[in-house]
Amino acid sequence: MPRRTVFRRLAHISLDQEMRERYLMTFSSRWLYHHIQHFPMLTSQTLFANQQPLELEIGCGSGEFLCSLAQANQACNFLGIDISETALLQATHLASTLALENMKFVAANAHLLFPLFAPDSLQAVYLHFPDPNRRRKFRKRQLFTPMLLDVISQALSSGGRFSVMTDHREYFLEMLELIERDARFEKTHAERYLSGFDAPVLSRYQRLWERHGLATLRFEVRKRL
Repeated sequence: MPRRTVFRRLAHISLDQEMRERYLMTFSSRWLYHHIQHFPMLTSQTLFANQQPLELEIGCGSGEFLCSLAQANQACNFLGIDISETALLQATHLASTLALENMKFVAANAHLLFPLFAPDSLQAVYLHFPDPNRRRKFRKRQLFTPMLLDVISQALSSGGRFSVMTDHREYFLEMLELIERDARFEKTHAERYLSGFDAPVLSRYQRLWERHGLATLRFEVRKRL
């Protein structure tokens, strides 16, 4: 089942203007492409007006996992990016319900946001259950590429973590082989990769795929000191 199909099934949520302004920013792909200089850098100082560490989830969906992190760690800021505004309406509603002061979301094409990641600005990056569409014409949309690793390597602070997980074994092995060839990162675990993920709050995707009997495969690396 394609990831986008999941969100077609979500109930629509309407947000008042105050809630939108507090949590959700929508960046037009056209304006990002032609006028990137007019958009704010994605840093704690710019987004939250403080110097707290910042953690990022690319493809955060409806936000369950990231909001649980934000609720548990008030001394850190969290930013979720997703191309689906429908999913982010769910995420924004959840953040508002939890009254999170350290959470924001951006509705945008993640590829176009790369120039807005400042060097050494991120404590952790999460790429959980990226769309593994294998059709040739969609390959250019895949997120896990050498370009992404270049961006993350620059944006992570020294020792910063990069967590990747998926239920799609073929795609996972491609990502694993690519990260293993990149000397800028080292694994945080002795095993080649890990199976399963026991978090206090599971994302909608993890719950869905595990109900279908698909194992969660993952690895975590850190930026070398």
